Amino acid sequence: MIKIKNPRIVVFSLLALACIVLTFAVSWMFLIGAVILMLLNQRELMKNNLNKINRN
Repeated sequence: MIKIKNPRIVVFSLLALACIVLTFAVSWMFLIGAVILMLLNQRELMKNNLNKINRN
């Protein structure tokens, strides 16, 4: 089994991929959800990066 370091990032990424698939299958409006999830994912990654820097 693969150990996931940050499950929130994995969930955000999978939801964004699902939104991109729905963009092509259903409506272009799902692209807005993918962009929002991308921004949330980026914020989460930056928060983790700052925590690592502050520890050193």
